[in-house]
Amino acid sequence: MALVVKDRVKESSTTTGTGTYTLAGAETGFQTFAVIGDGNTTYYAATDGTYWEVGIGTYTASGTTLARTTILSSSNSDAAVDWTTGGKLIMCVQPASKAVYNDASDKVANADHFTGFVTFDAIGHPTHAEGQVYYDSTHKTLSYQGDISGVEHEIGIEEHVRVYNNSGSTISKGKPVYWASNANDVPTIGLGNASSASTYNVQGLTAHEIANNSYGYVITSGLVYDIDTSSLTVGSNFFVGLTAGAVQNDAPVYPNYPMSLGWVVKSHASTGIVLVNQQNYSVPSFRVQGDAHIGNDLIISGDLTIQGTQTTASSTNVELGAAFQYLNAGDTIGDANTGFTGSGVDDAYFTGHYTGTTSKSYYVRIDSAKGGTDNVDTFEWSYNSDFSTLQGQDIDVSEGNNTLADGISIYFGDDKVHTVGDVWSGSVSPVNVDSGIFTNYNTGGSGVGYSHTGMFWDASASKWVWLNEYDPEPEGTINLSDASVVYATVKMGTVEAALTGNVTGNVTGNVTGAVTGNVTGNVTGNVTGDLTGDVTGNVTGNVTGNLTGNVTGDVTGSVTDSGTSSFGAVQLGDWTITEDGNGKLAFSHSGTVRATLSDDGTFAAANDIFTDETL
Repeated sequence: MALVVKDRVKESSTTTGTGTYTLAGAETGFQTFAVIGDGNTTYYAATDGTYWEVGIGTYTASGTTLARTTILSSSNSDAAVDWTTGGKLIMCVQPASKAVYNDASDKVANADHFTGFVTFDAIGHPTHAEGQVYYDSTHKTLSYQGDISGVEHEIGIEEHVRVYNNSGSTISKGKPVYWASNANDVPTIGLGNASSASTYNVQGLTAHEIANNSYGYVITSGLVYDIDTSSLTVGSNFFVGLTAGAVQNDAPVYPNYPMSLGWVVKSHASTGIVLVNQQNYSVPSFRVQGDAHIGNDLIISGDLTIQGTQTTASSTNVELGAAFQYLNAGDTIGDANTGFTGSGVDDAYFTGHYTGTTSKSYYVRIDSAKGGTDNVDTFEWSYNSDFSTLQGQDIDVSEGNNTLADGISIYFGDDKVHTVGDVWSGSVSPVNVDSGIFTNYNTGGSGVGYSHTGMFWDASASKWVWLNEYDPEPEGTINLSDASVVYATVKMGTVEAALTGNVTGNVTGNVTGAVTGNVTGNVTGNVTGDLTGDVTGNVTGNVTGNLTGNVTGDVTGSVTDSGTSSFGAVQLGDWTITEDGNGKLAFSHSGTVRATLSDDGTFAAANDIFTDETL
């Protein structure tokens, strides 16, 4: 059933009462209600010259009747008229309540009564006329025409922004442009260029050619037709290029600024099509709340601060350019441990590593809103919550510039959005814990299997420790009582320190100080101090001090004995020198004592010591 309205429809009727009208035939010069169609509805008016009725009626062809379906208005208080006499006329009309028209001010009147829909015939782009609305048969959307000829505003599938070109030259259709400034209440435009931070942030493509000092439109979302896309690849993203107004397939790399403009639909020198859908890959600041993944290289020009508890690098090689790498730089508060109380914006947290010697708390409070230099907010800080010690200063949004004390600063995300009285707090303590460098290794099916080896600062003993094996994960306090601990073998050159312990290998060079422990190898060089322990090898050099222990090998040089030396035996070629504990040295050859030397310098020959050998 449809609502049908036809011209010049009028019939007579003799119906009485409030029931369905029986139609008696058309008046001269008019049509019957049959043109409405069986079962359809129409607007009607009925009158006998005195009373009247307007409504919606349903026509039935079989009985040539018109049912009073809905009464819209009448002389009977807008109810159905109870006709008492026969002669009346019924005609097809448009009720006033259903009419939409322009009032005296040329504005649409009675539009609040408009319901239903409007059907447009699908047509191609018509001759331009500002304000013209039509259904576009090519792009399958409702479109309208504005003040610029040649620009079709396709409703729902693209977005236009009105702009002004004062760049100094004409900008062709399909060119990437950024907002340069503002003029005449609209943005001004310039050609995009990915090599500059001020020109890479393209907002869209020009919808048509825009002459200098003229208004025009930029498509910020939607399809751009009939442009040169011959340099672009169909089915891929395209980006702002490195020269003014250029576009390219690949994202510009550092130090340029990548800005994706959208998707290439058709590649052609004159009828190319692209879908504008910008994605800014170069942002001044961003925050990722969940996990993030970078599929390729990451270049960081500034500082990298990691606040997590563990950082794992799976690279084959990690190269650090700094001359020094600091471990355990000190306690820090960080975002996670910064507390906030107040009603304003919570955009601050404490940064930096604590260098103080006692535990402290920091409190920062906003003391003015836009009361500082250049209208920035200012803050004050103290070691306690009553702010008995105050140091007010301007907020600086550069991290590390809002310095408090002992290496601690406070970072603010903005400098003009805060509420007076808002407070941030956090506590720190000196840190002295085990720290060092370990590497993983795995001997496979034999040996120790998977373990860790490295060196660390033992905070409890205040000394460096080298480990060959340590099975637990090296973290927190290193447990040297763990059953897996094996101390490392360290190979090095010159050692400038007291050598306490066993040395396996040659000692080549002068030792300034005592050697305490066994040396498996040769001692080549002078020892200024006591040589305590056995030397399996030769001692080549002078020992200024006591020689206590056995030397298996030749002693080439002198031993300055203070009279307290105590050693087992020194082998000099075929001769053996022993000390009897009473200040005498006994010289033996082939197991026979041939001479003794007392500590007073007296030399007594037990036999003719020059018979076989010469001392």
